[in-house]
Amino acid sequence: MNLANFFSILRAVLMIPVVWFYMESWYAWAFFVFLFAAFTDYLDGFFARRRNQVTDFGKVFDQVADKILVISTAIAMMDVLPIWYVLTVFARDTFVNGLRILAASKGNVVPARWIGKIKTVSQFAVLIGVFLLKMRFLEPLVLQFLVIISLTVTVLSGIMYTMDLTRITKMEG
Repeated sequence: MNLANFFSILRAVLMIPVVWFYMESWYAWAFFVFLFAAFTDYLDGFFARRRNQVTDFGKVFDQVADKILVISTAIAMMDVLPIWYVLTVFARDTFVNGLRILAASKGNVVPARWIGKIKTVSQFAVLIGVFLLKMRFLEPLVLQFLVIISLTVTVLSGIMYTMDLTRITKMEG
Protein backbone atom coordinates (compact mmCIF):
# COMPACT_ATOMS: atom_id res chain seq x y z
CA MET A 1 0.00 0.00 0.00
CA ASN A 2 1.35 3.41 -0.89
CA LEU A 3 1.07 6.57 1.21
CA ALA A 4 -1.65 8.13 -0.96
CA ASN A 5 -3.90 5.09 -0.61
CA PHE A 6 -3.21 4.98 3.13
CA PHE A 7 -4.63 8.52 3.48
CA SER A 8 -7.74 7.58 1.50
CA ILE A 9 -8.36 4.56 3.73
CA LEU A 10 -7.66 6.65 6.84
CA ARG A 11 -10.27 9.21 5.73
CA ALA A 12 -12.92 6.49 5.53
CA VAL A 13 -11.96 5.06 8.93
CA LEU A 14 -11.97 8.49 10.60
CA MET A 15 -15.70 8.66 9.90
CA ILE A 16 -16.18 6.44 12.97
CA PRO A 17 -14.79 8.86 15.60
CA VAL A 18 -16.32 11.87 13.80
CA VAL A 19 -19.82 10.41 13.97
CA TRP A 20 -19.33 9.02 17.47
CA PHE A 21 -18.05 12.33 18.88
CA TYR A 22 -20.87 14.22 17.17
CA MET A 23 -23.52 11.85 18.50
CA GLU A 24 -22.07 12.25 22.01
CA SER A 25 -22.26 16.07 21.57
CA TRP A 26 -18.49 16.40 21.71
CA TYR A 27 -18.61 18.85 18.84
CA ALA A 28 -15.09 20.27 19.16
CA TRP A 29 -13.54 16.78 19.07
CA ALA A 30 -15.74 15.78 16.13
CA PHE A 31 -14.84 19.03 14.37
CA PHE A 32 -11.08 18.61 14.70
CA VAL A 33 -11.13 14.95 13.67
CA PHE A 34 -13.34 15.89 10.71
CA LEU A 35 -10.93 18.67 9.70
CA PHE A 36 -8.04 16.21 9.76
CA ALA A 37 -10.08 13.66 7.80
CA ALA A 38 -10.96 16.30 5.20
CA PHE A 39 -7.29 17.32 5.00
CA THR A 40 -6.36 13.73 4.11
CA ASP A 41 -8.27 14.33 0.86
CA TYR A 42 -5.59 16.87 -0.03
CA LEU A 43 -2.79 14.65 1.29
CA ASP A 44 -3.72 11.60 -0.76
CA GLY A 45 -3.72 13.62 -3.98
CA PHE A 46 -0.51 15.40 -3.06
CA PHE A 47 1.39 12.18 -2.37
CA ALA A 48 -0.08 10.37 -5.36
CA ARG A 49 1.19 13.09 -7.70
CA ARG A 50 4.41 13.91 -5.85
CA ARG A 51 5.55 10.28 -5.60
CA ASN A 52 4.00 9.24 -8.92
CA GLN A 53 1.76 6.77 -7.06
CA VAL A 54 -1.50 7.32 -8.93
CA THR A 55 -3.31 3.97 -9.02
CA ASP A 56 -6.69 2.76 -10.25
CA PHE A 57 -7.48 1.81 -6.64
CA GLY A 58 -6.63 5.35 -5.52
CA LYS A 59 -8.71 6.98 -8.26
CA VAL A 60 -11.75 5.02 -7.14
CA PHE A 61 -11.23 4.73 -3.37
CA ASP A 62 -10.39 8.43 -2.95
CA GLN A 63 -13.93 9.20 -4.07
CA VAL A 64 -15.43 6.35 -2.04
CA ALA A 65 -13.66 7.61 1.09
CA ASP A 66 -15.06 11.12 0.50
CA LYS A 67 -18.55 9.69 0.22
CA ILE A 68 -18.19 7.53 3.34
CA LEU A 69 -17.05 10.54 5.36
CA VAL A 70 -19.57 13.02 3.94
CA ILE A 71 -22.68 10.84 3.91
CA SER A 72 -22.06 9.29 7.34
CA THR A 73 -21.41 12.67 8.90
CA ALA A 74 -24.41 14.24 7.15
CA ILE A 75 -26.69 11.47 8.40
CA ALA A 76 -25.44 12.05 11.95
CA MET A 77 -26.16 15.77 11.48
CA MET A 78 -29.79 15.33 10.47
CA ASP A 79 -30.71 17.08 13.71
CA VAL A 80 -29.57 20.23 11.87
CA LEU A 81 -29.39 19.46 8.15
CA PRO A 82 -32.58 19.26 6.10
CA ILE A 83 -33.47 15.75 5.02
CA TRP A 84 -33.80 16.88 1.39
CA TYR A 85 -30.14 17.95 1.41
CA VAL A 86 -28.91 14.67 2.90
CA LEU A 87 -31.08 12.61 0.53
CA THR A 88 -29.91 14.61 -2.51
CA VAL A 89 -26.25 14.09 -1.57
CA PHE A 90 -26.86 10.38 -1.00
CA ALA A 91 -28.90 9.91 -4.19
CA ARG A 92 -26.41 11.80 -6.38
CA ASP A 93 -23.44 9.88 -5.04
CA THR A 94 -25.21 6.51 -5.29
CA PHE A 95 -26.34 7.19 -8.86
CA VAL A 96 -22.97 8.49 -10.07
CA ASN A 97 -21.16 5.60 -8.36
CA GLY A 98 -23.50 3.16 -10.11
CA LEU A 99 -22.58 4.71 -13.45
CA ARG A 100 -18.89 4.59 -12.50
CA ILE A 101 -19.20 0.89 -11.69
CA LEU A 102 -20.83 0.34 -15.08
CA ALA A 103 -18.03 2.25 -16.80
CA ALA A 104 -15.42 0.29 -14.81
CA SER A 105 -17.03 -2.98 -15.86
CA LYS A 106 -16.28 -1.89 -19.42
CA GLY A 107 -12.67 -1.04 -18.59
CA ASN A 108 -13.10 2.70 -18.00
CA VAL A 109 -11.87 4.22 -14.75
CA VAL A 110 -13.31 7.71 -14.49
CA PRO A 111 -11.14 10.02 -12.39
CA ALA A 112 -12.52 12.94 -10.41
CA ARG A 113 -13.40 16.06 -12.38
CA TRP A 114 -13.03 19.65 -11.22
CA ILE A 115 -16.79 19.92 -10.57
CA GLY A 116 -16.61 16.80 -8.38
CA LYS A 117 -13.80 18.34 -6.37
CA ILE A 118 -15.81 21.55 -5.91
CA LYS A 119 -18.82 19.44 -4.88
CA THR A 120 -16.76 17.68 -2.22
CA VAL A 121 -15.37 20.97 -0.90
CA SER A 122 -18.89 22.46 -0.78
CA GLN A 123 -20.15 19.44 1.16
CA PHE A 124 -17.18 19.66 3.55
CA ALA A 125 -18.06 23.36 4.02
CA VAL A 126 -21.64 22.49 4.96
CA LEU A 127 -20.51 19.88 7.49
CA ILE A 128 -17.95 22.29 8.96
CA GLY A 129 -20.74 24.85 9.11
CA VAL A 130 -22.84 22.47 11.21
CA PHE A 131 -19.95 21.94 13.61
CA LEU A 132 -19.46 25.71 13.88
CA LEU A 133 -23.20 26.21 14.41
CA LYS A 134 -23.21 23.62 17.19
CA MET A 135 -20.24 25.38 18.82
CA ARG A 136 -22.02 28.74 18.41
CA PHE A 137 -19.52 30.21 15.95
CA LEU A 138 -21.93 30.41 12.99
CA GLU A 139 -25.38 31.84 12.42
CA PRO A 140 -28.11 29.57 11.00
CA LEU A 141 -28.59 31.88 7.99
CA VAL A 142 -24.97 31.37 6.93
CA LEU A 143 -25.41 27.61 7.16
CA GLN A 144 -28.57 27.84 5.02
CA PHE A 145 -26.59 29.73 2.39
CA LEU A 146 -23.86 27.04 2.43
CA VAL A 147 -26.49 24.30 2.07
CA ILE A 148 -28.06 26.01 -0.98
CA ILE A 149 -24.66 26.52 -2.66
CA SER A 150 -23.65 22.92 -1.93
CA LEU A 151 -26.98 21.56 -3.14
CA THR A 152 -26.60 23.46 -6.41
CA VAL A 153 -23.05 22.22 -6.99
CA THR A 154 -24.04 18.67 -6.00
CA VAL A 155 -26.88 18.57 -8.54
CA LEU A 156 -24.79 20.20 -11.30
CA SER A 157 -21.92 17.78 -10.76
CA GLY A 158 -24.36 14.88 -10.85
CA ILE A 159 -25.70 16.09 -14.20
CA MET A 160 -22.20 16.58 -15.63
CA TYR A 161 -20.96 13.16 -14.49
CA THR A 162 -24.14 11.52 -15.79
CA MET A 163 -23.63 13.08 -19.20
CA ASP A 164 -19.95 12.05 -19.29
CA LEU A 165 -20.52 8.53 -18.03
CA THR A 166 -23.50 7.97 -20.31
CA ARG A 167 -21.38 9.04 -23.29
CA ILE A 168 -18.51 6.79 -22.24
CA THR A 169 -20.67 3.73 -21.69
CA LYS A 170 -22.57 4.26 -24.98
CA MET A 171 -19.32 4.58 -26.95
CA GLU A 172 -18.15 1.29 -25.49
CA GLY A 173 -21.42 -0.46 -26.30
